[in-house]
Amino acid sequence: MPRTVPRPSIRWLAATLVAVAMPVAFELCALKAAGLKGVAPSGSGAISQLIRTLTSNWEWLIATGVGLVLVLLAGLMVFGSQRAPEHLFRVIGGIMLILIVIPAVLA
Repeated sequence: MPRTVPRPSIRWLAATLVAVAMPVAFELCALKAAGLKGVAPSGSGAISQLIRTLTSNWEWLIATGVGLVLVLLAGLMVFGSQRAPEHLFRVIGGIMLILIVIPAVLA
């Protein structure tokens, strides 16, 4: 006689759902009791300005680094390096991967 696998009952599923949802509900109630209103506090503009500054610095740093690498590879090509085109294609391929392929896959 073949052995059958028992199926979870509706009561078991409901008990699991309640066991997962209760702690979350208690945490939300505790946050509301502590004064969390869902509105940003006064002075939070300073943090958003800091994030904007860090983001623009990061973009500048990346652009500068890529520019320096491309200038270095152009110099290698001018002075006749045999492997400079190979490095250039790898750098261009990496840039294309970061800017085009990865966002397309994640979208």
